[in-house]
Amino acid sequence: MSRTNKGNNPANPHQQNIKRSIMSRVRVLYAVFAVIAVAIFAMILVTQYGPNGTPLRNRSDLKCYKTIEVPASRGNIYSHDGRILATDSPSYNLSLDFTVLDMSDEEFGRLSAALADSLSRTIPGYSKDYFLRRLREIRAKALRGGPGSQNQRLVRDKVNQIQLDRIKTFPIFDKGRLGGGLIYTQDAERYKPYGTLAARTLGKPGEFGLEASFDDALSGSNGRNLCVRLVRDIWVPVVSKENIEAKNGRDLLTTIDVDMQDIVESELRKQILDKNATCGTAVIMEVKTGEIRAISNLTRYGSTVRDDENHAVTMRCEPGSTFKLVSLMALIDEAGYGLDYPVDCTENGRYYYQVGRRKYLVQDSHAVGQTDLLGVMEHSSNIGFVKVIDEEYHDSPERFVDFIHSLGIDRQVNMQLNGGLKPIIKDPRRKKETAWDALSLMKMSYGYAVVTPIHTLMLYNAVANDGHMVAPRLVTAVMENGHAVERFGTETVNRKICSDKTLRLVRQALEGVVEEGTGSMMKNPNFKIAGKTGTAQIAMKNRGYADERGGRDYLATFVGYFPADNPRYSCIVAIKTYHGPGARNSYYGASLAAPAFKAIVERVYALDAEWHAPLTESDVPSVAPVKGGDVQEMRTAAGRLSITTDIARRGQGWATATQDSARVEVTPVQCEEGVMPAVQGMALKDALYLLESRGLRVRVSGKGKVVAQSIRAGTQIREGDAVTITLKPAGN
Repeated sequence: MSRTNKGNNPANPHQQNIKRSIMSRVRVLYAVFAVIAVAIFAMILVTQYGPNGTPLRNRSDLKCYKTIEVPASRGNIYSHDGRILATDSPSYNLSLDFTVLDMSDEEFGRLSAALADSLSRTIPGYSKDYFLRRLREIRAKALRGGPGSQNQRLVRDKVNQIQLDRIKTFPIFDKGRLGGGLIYTQDAERYKPYGTLAARTLGKPGEFGLEASFDDALSGSNGRNLCVRLVRDIWVPVVSKENIEAKNGRDLLTTIDVDMQDIVESELRKQILDKNATCGTAVIMEVKTGEIRAISNLTRYGSTVRDDENHAVTMRCEPGSTFKLVSLMALIDEAGYGLDYPVDCTENGRYYYQVGRRKYLVQDSHAVGQTDLLGVMEHSSNIGFVKVIDEEYHDSPERFVDFIHSLGIDRQVNMQLNGGLKPIIKDPRRKKETAWDALSLMKMSYGYAVVTPIHTLMLYNAVANDGHMVAPRLVTAVMENGHAVERFGTETVNRKICSDKTLRLVRQALEGVVEEGTGSMMKNPNFKIAGKTGTAQIAMKNRGYADERGGRDYLATFVGYFPADNPRYSCIVAIKTYHGPGARNSYYGASLAAPAFKAIVERVYALDAEWHAPLTESDVPSVAPVKGGDVQEMRTAAGRLSITTDIARRGQGWATATQDSARVEVTPVQCEEGVMPAVQGMALKDALYLLESRGLRVRVSGKGKVVAQSIRAGTQIREGDAVTITLKPAGN
């Protein structure tokens, strides 16, 4: 009974105590957790909104967000007919992160060899061995870890878009950015489709040339994007009110003609290298507008030349006889002289100009003798101009100087480029400032003023342009989306440099220089050129006109316009050269500058179909001239030209050709040993082969096809006999 009562006791004190102990501990834990939760929540609030909240949030944003600058595309530079001269082209730097590679050393070795081979075929200048070694170095560093292991430069050179697209398909890289480890960052490089053509004129952004002069218009303004980190150093743009779209630069429409520019550069380069000259400039300007169609500035460095200085506006020196145009104009327009004014230039080409008790020798390169003012200009007589200018202006030299200033060639000219220099015109009213002395008038009369080539060209261009002097320019408009937002029209420097009568006489004299005088080498049967040669010794800084060895610097110039009867373009070629003791290199304008000028204007003239008579169809049928020679070659030529001939039934060997208006007759040549073959009608190479193969010594006269041979066909010949063949152009 007692056991039953004990077992049914509902409240065992010991158990109750345990339960209460557990519950109290649970409550304590709950309380502790609640306090911790409240503390954490409080810490969150304090962290977010307390005094350190803003700096902490900024630190977090810096790790997850950043603003990336979006570069604007630089504007294009176009030629006058819309061809691109300079544009932005994307280029890419290549780096590798091989820490992401998931492959064995064996697999990497196999794939890296194929990758190195592909890279060497795509990126010029690097061998397969170089790439294989570089890939292994990058892999080894990636396995070691540490700073820089996740972004290692593959090559220093950049690649273009086409190269990059190919590289992405190569082994290892074809696994993608996160699997292959290829990292590429884009840069915009200036691309010039015509290479170094007009390099100095186009220039470099922020440094020189049009790229620097119009930098504000070309550069545009960069934008910015807020980006979030996706993984590692991969950032993705996000929508944000902080984003600013990049504004691309505007375009430039220049006056440059690509074809003329190529002509000017190639001819100037050839002349500087052939004549071992120091440097030079050549410019073509459109007469009516002043638009520069071509400009080249080259400096020789050994056997190469570089376009590294704008000599057209910075080569400020004595122009020589080209400045005699100013003297001639002053005498006619200001003093009233005529071209028939008699002048004694002395019979021996020597004249002494007297200042006080001292006499200074004035010489002509060749004796001119008794002539008139026209002859003085045509033969570029220093003596003639010194005599007449001194006669007229000796007592009032300021009149001569004032006339020079009235022309408008005393101002600074930049051609929309930076760095142009202003001429130095000596003035008796400012003797100390301009270094005027007793010889200044005499020297200025025959070319010893100080101007730049572009000033000389402006003056001659004004003569061609009916006395209207315009400023040279290189840019006609700033464009945006194909529309002009700013235009640059023709700028007048001097609306009328002299009277119409003076212009007529001056033009007559400049044409006479080419037709009868020192510029006679410029004659062309198809069109007339008017212009002037010039040769001047150039002051050598503080050493006078000669160095310690007796060597001198010379400037050789030819400047003029064409066609003379209806001028469309003016042109100047000015070449500087050093002439040392005993040297034989040419330094005269007629022999150094004029040949380049002639080659330039003749090639430019050939470009424009408007200057040439149109082709007309003839009612009389004609056949293209065919030369004799190898039968097989004659058969091929006749077939391609659709010429009717009986050559098809001829076999192999040699033949001559005769023709009428509709057909070519072919006559086989007998080629017996010891017998003179008939070579009349053959091309030179075929005739030489046929004759020299028989041991004959061949003399050649003329050009074209063979029309005569000194030994008759069929005559017995011996090895070593001499034969003369005469050639004339086909059709003559």
